[in-house]
Amino acid sequence: MTKKVMYYVKQIGLKGIVPLLILIMAVIGAKALIQNKPVARKKAPVASAPLINVAKLNTGDYQIWTPVMGTVEAAREISLEPQVSGRVISVSDTFIPGGYFEKGAEILRIDPLDYELAVKEQAAVVTDAEYNLKVESGHQRVAGREWKLLKKSSGGTSQEAELALRKPHLQKAEADLASAKAKLKQARTDLARTRVKTPFACMVVSKDADLGAQLSLNESIATLVGTDEFWVMVSVPVDRLTHIKIPTAKNGFIGSKARIFTGIAEDSHEREGQVLRLLPSLESKGRMARVIISVKDPLNLHGGNANPLLLGSYVNVSIDSGILKNAVAIPRSAVRDNNTIWIMLDNGTLDIRKIEPVWRDQDYVYLAKGIAAGEKLVITDISAPLQGMNLRENVRSAKKVESNG
Repeated sequence: MTKKVMYYVKQIGLKGIVPLLILIMAVIGAKALIQNKPVARKKAPVASAPLINVAKLNTGDYQIWTPVMGTVEAAREISLEPQVSGRVISVSDTFIPGGYFEKGAEILRIDPLDYELAVKEQAAVVTDAEYNLKVESGHQRVAGREWKLLKKSSGGTSQEAELALRKPHLQKAEADLASAKAKLKQARTDLARTRVKTPFACMVVSKDADLGAQLSLNESIATLVGTDEFWVMVSVPVDRLTHIKIPTAKNGFIGSKARIFTGIAEDSHEREGQVLRLLPSLESKGRMARVIISVKDPLNLHGGNANPLLLGSYVNVSIDSGILKNAVAIPRSAVRDNNTIWIMLDNGTLDIRKIEPVWRDQDYVYLAKGIAAGEKLVITDISAPLQGMNLRENVRSAKKVESNG
């Protein structure tokens, strides 16, 4: 037998023995691992309480604002037209688009020669009418004496008396004088109108006439906009109107104050405005109320560091909406789905509470009920919140919630 084994060994050789030995060792090792495998032991489940940050809530009085968007429009805009015709003989140096004029400043002048002559002619007519009236007054005195003598001898009717006393002649002379004076006044008015002046402080938007132009009535000279005041037309949700003061006789025609913001970031500027009017109809698309806000000196012509308001530009507006008393301000980031907030109760459990906000702005939600001062608002996100679940407070994170209103 041994001889046979040795024979086979010699036949297989060393290369065949090595793989056989590796296979045998692998089988032995696997068997040992199976016999000595670790056994998992069951442990009692440990309840985990999320570590959260909280903010203590407090009641207070908060100034609230209604944020809206608006468009800048001209409060006054006219197409300036001449009231007399003629050739333009001079224009102001500032009569260019963008030129500024004070109230009553002369823009251009129409040739006054024809109107000066008309004044002189009419003045002569007035002088002649005054002469005729004085002559007729003399005739009246003579006729009066003659009528006294005639009346004693023959009597006379009232109609005869009027003719004898020349009353119709006197009335005609007086009427002629009044007519002549009225025409003289008109001639002088036309002469004054050859100097075309601004009806209010304004700026030139467009220019339609220049030196040498032949102007006729109802022909446009320029388009002017008033510079003392611009309007900002804003759209306001109807339910916010109760918080905005609209000028009426009851409140002395004083509207709510407004803040108008122009520019962005470091270039942002704020200027003051005031609610002027509530338009009687809603927007056709958004069904929102339309409110006019008045802004004084919008172009900073009388000083000021704010950016000038430009016609047609869009601006952000905040309208004073009064003060909320004894309210609680909740950061909008802490308001969860379905209008709920998370409160950590004194026993360390979570209370998922439904809220009914009375006001919202860009950063806060304001509550008038359903919350108590001193309660802890959970401001940390919890992946799977459950009513009554245990919480752990991060004591270093506790802070008060304060509105920036």
